[in-house]
Parts: sequence; C-alpha cells; structure tokens
Amino acid sequence: MEYDLPMSLRSVIDRARAKAFSVVEHAPGKLGDVARKTNDLFGRPLANEAELADRRAFAERENSPVVAPVPGATPVTVAPVIVYHMDKTRRDAQKLVEILDASGIPHTVTNIQEDAAAQFAVRRDSKGARLPVVFVAGECLGGREQLVNLASSGALKRKVFGQG
Repeated sequence: MEYDLPMSLRSVIDRARAKAFSVVEHAPGKLGDVARKTNDLFGRPLANEAELADRRAFAERENSPVVAPVPGATPVTVAPVIVYHMDKTRRDAQKLVEILDASGIPHTVTNIQEDAAAQFAVRRDSKGARLPVVFVAGECLGGREQLVNLASSGALKRKVFGQG
C-alpha cells in the first residue's frame, strides 16, 4: 500500500498528487471533465493535501482494533466487528467508523482492494451488499443505513456486547 513508503518519499508523492489534482480540477472543457471523471473512477488517486492527510490518518487506523476499556467495569466478551471497504469506498467507510466510534464499539477496518479472495468472500457472505459493509461475529449487518438503524435502536450494542 502507498502508506508503507518512507515518510520523506510519501511526502514528495503526496505533494505531486496534490499539484496534479489542482491541474485536473482547473482543466477547462471536455478534457477537464474527462480527467475529473477518470480521477473519481479510480478512487481519486489525485486529491488535495487535506484529503490526502485524511486518507493517511484513516489508513493508519486500518487493521488496528479500537478498544475503549472502561475503568472498574466487568470484562465483557465483545464480538469482533470488521468494516470491509475498497479504495473507492474509503469515504463511506469513514462514515461507518464514525457510527461505531459514537456507539463505543471496538472495530477493525480492512481494505480488501488487493485481495480478490477476500472480495469474493465478503460479497458472498454479505449476499452482494455494496461496500463498505460491517460484519459482527461473521454476520453481515449491511452498510450505513442498516448500521444507523441498528445503532439508534440499541440492537447494534446488543449484537456486539451480547447484552440482553
């Protein structure tokens, strides 16, 4: 992945991507339209510096579970929660992460862009749901709409923490 590069090289590449993005964004006419659509189609490899920094921060959270222990609380068995996404669904995945964070649910974020077997398994187990999707203990809960509904009803915490 692009964020495994040394910091100095990553910084140079990100500056070049941001400059190329500025050129694409200001390109006039049909050529500009085609360039912008192509950039979007490929998951916005060219982006402004703020968006690239946001992506780096998001990528650093990937594959590292977020756990918020409560001091003095009885340990609870927590079902594993995984958000699966691909490069072009990164923004939507961030929204799912925000919902999980707001609910205090530990989770892992996994990019399956380069793993064809994982893509197949996620699509099969989610019955073809669009990415990004959330799985709890191997069960697909769905995407953003389903997660919002489960979180607002309290069913999400019951599924994750096993509370009656």
